[in-house]
Amino acid sequence: MNAAHDKRCLIDPIRVEMRRLSDRHYRIELQFLDIVSLRDLQRLLRDIETEKQMTVQQAWLQSWRR
Repeated sequence: MNAAHDKRCLIDPIRVEMRRLSDRHYRIELQFLDIVSLRDLQRLLRDIETEKQMTVQQAWLQSWRR
């Protein structure tokens, strides 16, 4: 696979995930990032989703303890 195809395979899911997490469209020029940066951005988005899920779960558990 070539680098352009590798980047496209990273960029498309990143855009979908950004839209899903925020329900907004960001005009970030992801194609100018290198593959390492795109993978780090993808990892950041996963970490944000994990934190969000943990926070929701903790809030739900706290409501049951009261």
